[in-house]
Amino acid sequence: MGTLIKFELRKILGNRAGMVACALSLAMMVGMAVLNVTTSAASDYTTGEHLSGFAAQQAFREWKSSHAGMLDDARVADDVADYYRAAELYATNDDILSMTAPQIIDAYGNDFYHESFCVYIDRYYDRLMNALEAATPQATSLEEGAAARLEIDLSDDAAQFPYSPAERNWWRSKAAQVSWPIEYGYADAWDYTLDYASLLGLAIIAACIALSGVFAGEYQERTAAVVLPTRRGKQALPVAKVVAALIFATAYWWTCAAVLLGVNVAVCGADGWGLPYQITNFANPYALTMGGAVLSVFALGYVAALGMAGLTLALSARLRSTMPVAAIPMAVVFMGLFGLFITPIAKAAALTPMAALNWSFSRLVSYAAGPVVADLPTVAALLYAAMLVVLSPLAMRTFRRHQVA
Repeated sequence: MGTLIKFELRKILGNRAGMVACALSLAMMVGMAVLNVTTSAASDYTTGEHLSGFAAQQAFREWKSSHAGMLDDARVADDVADYYRAAELYATNDDILSMTAPQIIDAYGNDFYHESFCVYIDRYYDRLMNALEAATPQATSLEEGAAARLEIDLSDDAAQFPYSPAERNWWRSKAAQVSWPIEYGYADAWDYTLDYASLLGLAIIAACIALSGVFAGEYQERTAAVVLPTRRGKQALPVAKVVAALIFATAYWWTCAAVLLGVNVAVCGADGWGLPYQITNFANPYALTMGGAVLSVFALGYVAALGMAGLTLALSARLRSTMPVAAIPMAVVFMGLFGLFITPIAKAAALTPMAALNWSFSRLVSYAAGPVVADLPTVAALLYAAMLVVLSPLAMRTFRRHQVA
């Protein structure tokens, strides 16, 4: 069996179209992750000088690190006061809206620049006030503000999807598990990885292309007529093909995930692994750390990759041409993204691989059957696990029963 599995792995690696797709997919992920950093722009916190690329990333690090610490009520009250001070400075000096950062420093000095411009361009204050103003304009409890913002997000006026009473209660109970006050800090490597996790959908497509010929290739090359009449051809060979396909999908998926994460860690540093996921959105109801969120998304993506591999194998065992076998999984992935914009099917579209990687843990997407409620990552993981368990044996059975000419 081991020899057969190695032989089938070599055949997968010999699929030129599949290997080209895998190489291009990996290159695109690396390129977009690097481009995200090299094209970023910021202003120097001290001089106001325009920065780009790695220098801008270092400025982001300094800005976010300047807010590091526990966001208890006293700290939040001080930050709210800083925000309103900046708003007052802007209101009395509206000409600075048309000025660059160095011009503001030259005209008004460093203190004014730090107390006004630096506050207004800092996403920390934007997220903070977005949560607090959901409660009351002068609120200083971030826990209360986050709870109020969650209620707004769950309301019929704001929600993209209608929520049943059971779903609203489910999300409230999920949010109640978050421990307050939370610690804030710099965690860009993990934040960027989550932002670009949907790119791993390209890895799933590439893996499916590489696996398209596992069974269909035997039909196209007319080798099925040779191997299927033998006992090993009907028993051991289908198992070896499926095992080899899953080994390849596993190795390629985790290579892509490791490279995506590695690029971001290499550029941004590994700081912030243990910070709460709420630093990206104070009203987020998931009691996860930044590192835990990345691992959860990666785990979901891996299950999706295996489920799509199962679908590809089932198609490969049924169809005689590799082209539709490769095209159908590709259509599933990309059509799901378009389906997100069509409200009646958006929830179903959210379960497709790229959409699920993009929305899991960051959107309030849930599915209810009466009082039973589950969120997007749970339903998606169950769906793709079921696809793997059902479709992989089906592929083997279909191949064994193939009628050779």
